[in-house]
Amino acid sequence: MNLDETARAQFRLDTNCSLECENDYRIMINRSARLDGARVVEGMSDDFRAVIYKGDAYIMASDELIDWVREKYSTFKCEWFCEFENLRILDKKLNEYGLCIHDTHLYFLPDESFEGFEMDCPYKIRWFDENDLDELRAVGDFKHALPGSVTQPDVIAVAAYDAGIPIAAAGASLDGKYMWQIGIDVNEDYLHHGLSVFLVTSLKERILDKGFLPFYGTSESHSLSLDTAVRSGFLPAWAEIYVKKIKNC
Repeated sequence: MNLDETARAQFRLDTNCSLECENDYRIMINRSARLDGARVVEGMSDDFRAVIYKGDAYIMASDELIDWVREKYSTFKCEWFCEFENLRILDKKLNEYGLCIHDTHLYFLPDESFEGFEMDCPYKIRWFDENDLDELRAVGDFKHALPGSVTQPDVIAVAAYDAGIPIAAAGASLDGKYMWQIGIDVNEDYLHHGLSVFLVTSLKERILDKGFLPFYGTSESHSLSLDTAVRSGFLPAWAEIYVKKIKNC
């Protein structure tokens, strides 16, 4: 799998971008549309979306916003898109149409140079497929590993057990046609045992074996989660801006 080509194919679906547009522009601005196979984040609006990846920007905007977005961002240095000054200007414009910025998020893709690591996990490991995930949900609070989103259905998980009790789990959701997102939860009594890295790395490799592109997302201020991503063989890849209706903000 070519990770870059696969990621870009997903971003084109996410932002209604044609391959021709991608070939001609580094800042791609298209009209909002929800295409089959696009990543649909539950509760977010399709009126605006921006994916900033490797110096390129994949942006879609509603009919009401697209002229302003093109004027504002067609020549913008997109690596600075998430600076607060720009986000403040964007949010103010969105407010005029009953919208607001809900979140900015940092995402990671696999590091192809990662050579893995050796870890003797002292805990029992069990894999779950989409048919038995409810069994895991019933015995543990794994809101990041198994968020249960309608638009991003959970499809696989791996859990660590101590004395028959699940103490940590990593799960993946089918977010788009090409990409599965990884989430991780560890019981606070078992933090700093290396479980998050072991489970995330194991799940990442399983997803790749299935022919999908795993990705990992977290808040820019969540240093422990950022550390887990890097130690599990991921590298920072893109930033994304999500928008909601003001009544839902």
